[in-house]
Amino acid sequence: MIIKKGMVTLRNTVWKYKHKKINQKNRERLNCDDVTIISTNCTGGILYHDLGLQFKTPTINLFFRAQDFIKLCENLEYYMGIDRFVECTDKEIIGDRNYPIVYLGDLLVFCVHYHSVEEAERKWNSRKERINWENIVIINTDREGMTDELKDRFEKLPYRKVMFVHLPDEKHSNCFYIKGYENQESVGIVTDYDTWDGKRPVDQFDWVGFLNK
Repeated sequence: MIIKKGMVTLRNTVWKYKHKKINQKNRERLNCDDVTIISTNCTGGILYHDLGLQFKTPTINLFFRAQDFIKLCENLEYYMGIDRFVECTDKEIIGDRNYPIVYLGDLLVFCVHYHSVEEAERKWNSRKERINWENIVIINTDREGMTDELKDRFEKLPYRKVMFVHLPDEKHSNCFYIKGYENQESVGIVTDYDTWDGKRPVDQFDWVGFLNK
C-alpha cells in the first residue's frame, strides 16, 4: 500500500511537470485569446486555466444535462438575458448532492463548485458580460443523457463546435471520438488523468487548433 501511494505521488508529480511544459507550448500556439467557450461541464474552464486566459463565459464550474445544454445553445441570447437563478428544491433532482442546483429559466444548472446559489448567480452574471459574441465555440460531450436526436440538433447549431463521444460516430460530423471509454455509456471526465505523460483524454483532440480557427 505504501509503495502504491508512493508511485501515485511520483506519477502525479511527473505528470504535473510535463503538463506545465505542454501548457507553455499550447499558449505559444494560441493565436486568439478573445474566445468564448460555452461548455456543457467544467472542461471549458480547465482549458481556459491551462491557457492562462480570463474566463469569458459563464459556463464555469458547473454542468448541464444534455437536453438542457442543447436548448441553451439553441437560444443563447435569450438565456444570457436571464439574470436570476431560482433554487431547485425538488428532492428527486437533488438526491444526495450537496451543491446548489438552480433553474435558469426552465433549464437546470448543476453548480458543482459553488457554495451557494448567490455565489453561482453572481459569478454567472459577471462572466456573461465578457462574452465575445463574434467568437463563440461550443464544447459538448455525450454524457448526461445524450441521444441521437440531441446530436442532430447539436449539428445544426450556428457555432464552431465539438462533441466528445465514447464511440466513433460517422453520422455526426462534429463528434470527436475520445479513445478509452468504449466499454462505458459515455466519455468520462475528459480532463482527468492517470498517466505519466502530462496529457489527458481531451488532448487526443487538437483543442488549441479548434480555438484558433
